[in-house]
Amino acid sequence: MAIASGCATVVGLILWLLLTGGTEAMPLRCFFNDWTGLHCPGCGLSRATLALSEGRVADAMKFNAMGIVLLPVALLALCIETIGWVFQANPPVRLLLRPRLSTAIAIMVIAFAVLRNLPWSPFTWLAPS
Repeated sequence: MAIASGCATVVGLILWLLLTGGTEAMPLRCFFNDWTGLHCPGCGLSRATLALSEGRVADAMKFNAMGIVLLPVALLALCIETIGWVFQANPPVRLLLRPRLSTAIAIMVIAFAVLRNLPWSPFTWLAPS
């Protein structure tokens, strides 16, 4: 039930954004950015997801390149786990994060957060535009 309500919320938000003016009308703001003026690793991900749903891959990459690269992996893992949950069984395949892989992902996310806040080129390209 929780997955269905979460999916309905996401679909409703996307429909609302498409009907009210797209990313310019987006009510959600990044609190971290508001408080510190810095871009968090997720800044621009909502706009990137919306741009991707409209088929604008280049714009999505401008908003949050790391999020767009990791999004297919996260969606695949979510689908696999959802299938296991629906059928009340262990999924046939699991995307297990080994300690080294999860450490590498954490280091990548932290490095992305630091690099996208550096004020000179080429790192300014990582900031959401």
